[in-house]
Amino acid sequence: TGERFSARLIQRGEQKLEIGSEDEAEALVKELKKQSLRVLSVNRRERRKNPSPPFTTSTLQQEAARRLGFTVKKTMAVAQQLYEGLEVGKEGRVGLITYMRTDSIRVSEMARSEALSYITASFGEEYKGSGTFASRRRGKVQDAHEGIRPTQVSRTPKDLSPYLSRDQLRLYTLIWERFLASQMAPAVYDSVSVEILAGELRLRATGSEVKFPGHTAVYEESQEGNEEEKAQVLPSLEEGETLRFLKVSPEQHFTQPPAMYTEASLVKALEEKEIGRPSTYAPTVETILKRGYVVREQKKLKPTELGFIVTDLLSEYFPEIIDEEFTAEMEDKLDQVAEGQAEWQQVVGEFYPAFATQLQVAKERMAQVHVADEVSDKVCELCGRNMVIKQGRFGKFLACPGFPECRNTKPIREGTGVKCPECGGEILVKTSRHGRRFYGCENYPECNFVTWDRPIEKRCPECGALMVRKETKRRPPYFACSNKECRHKEPSPRGKDKRKKRVGS
Repeated sequence: TGERFSARLIQRGEQKLEIGSEDEAEALVKELKKQSLRVLSVNRRERRKNPSPPFTTSTLQQEAARRLGFTVKKTMAVAQQLYEGLEVGKEGRVGLITYMRTDSIRVSEMARSEALSYITASFGEEYKGSGTFASRRRGKVQDAHEGIRPTQVSRTPKDLSPYLSRDQLRLYTLIWERFLASQMAPAVYDSVSVEILAGELRLRATGSEVKFPGHTAVYEESQEGNEEEKAQVLPSLEEGETLRFLKVSPEQHFTQPPAMYTEASLVKALEEKEIGRPSTYAPTVETILKRGYVVREQKKLKPTELGFIVTDLLSEYFPEIIDEEFTAEMEDKLDQVAEGQAEWQQVVGEFYPAFATQLQVAKERMAQVHVADEVSDKVCELCGRNMVIKQGRFGKFLACPGFPECRNTKPIREGTGVKCPECGGEILVKTSRHGRRFYGCENYPECNFVTWDRPIEKRCPECGALMVRKETKRRPPYFACSNKECRHKEPSPRGKDKRKKRVGS
């Protein structure tokens, strides 16, 4: 047909291929180039993708973090504003969403009927869905409130845009689209899987084409750290058809350590392990930040030395309490008390005697922990003392040990060794007021050069501009030119001993 598509090398004969080195990958490239290609099999099937249910507190916090970059605290604050009501033109003050602390995905019949009428009028009868979902939560669901939805689906984001702030509109749009999509029909795809023989080697190409968009015409749920590659559309192929290589590309991948939690993934883990309730997810995240157990670093929650110490001590002296199963069971018992199915005296009576014993042992034996401040060589210009390194919610900073008499503080200067392309000063690592790391010139405010990506000393070989290190969820780190008009990229020479290879046509 003359059409191009990509395929992935999967096995030799009946054995799955494990490519452990660059030499092995290059040998396979040479072998593939010598082979003729023949289509072994073509499998076609129809695939349906159901919509996601309306938001719960947990899923709203996760999706707002992924799509909008909101912290869980910000999500709940903005949702509270939408729930309590805002001035909307002639309507006056109106509550725009239902209660935002819920783990239910239930929707009232009135709201569902209104949504179906809107879908029929805006998209057509065939876009109407069943709106039924199985609960994703394994334990007991608190069903006093519906799932999070707009109070009136006819109040579209476009209609409300003149009356809402930017953050209010972005969160309302997310809630409105998710709810409307939840009441729509599944998306339908034509999926094709093609297996190709190249001598003893076997490759696989997969493709997918939208047959009916359904709910995806409005909204698709995002994924964190597990993004699927964009589906390709395959040409019409038949068994026995011969093909030819256009290019063989060895691609480099790395064995990654377990990822640190983001706020979104931490909330997801709390929900999955049944720790806490919708009303406690945001306060839990804020508490560990406020107490200095973790710090925000490039959207990740990084444990601090204090966090490790507290965890070790609590695990040593309160092992039964620092336990996921205990927490989930206690949450369930407290629910029973709230619903009148258990007496609080009985629940406390079963728990407290053993806890009191552990508490007494901890008081007697637990050493007083003091995380000593690291003394720096920087002298406080106000009082002459050597400043110390403190841990704040956005990382480390310098502070005068003479507090409260002397309240002098300074950011820690962390250099990159890279010269500013605009003035020649050194580019420093800095932290924004929201905790996000960026890179700026030491001569600010005289020089305003900034970048979100870490600069490297090497200059672009094509245009001479600054090169930066890029990181994405779908591929290993790489170097790229900072000049938006130049597309030069090159691999980052990292982790060769841990690298795995894949070969595709």
